[in-house]
Amino acid sequence: MLETDFEKLSFEKAVELFKEWGFLVEQGPRDGEVTLILDGYHRSYHVCDPEKLPEMAASVLRVRWRTGAMVTPVSDV
Repeated sequence: MLETDFEKLSFEKAVELFKEWGFLVEQGPRDGEVTLILDGYHRSYHVCDPEKLPEMAASVLRVRWRTGAMVTPVSDV
């Protein structure tokens, strides 16, 4: 299986990916924080440091890649 290097994701690409996955991505609630919001039956929030967002997106991409949920690598990492 072809492996890809998801660790090269930029913050902007991570935001784009989370939005593609159905999340709202907002600044705050405090300076230097980002909030991921997932609306559904219940609204879920996760607040994190912006530096963590690419790492979190990379983890999701690795799982999707290894389980076959994603058949082509993400472009413009």
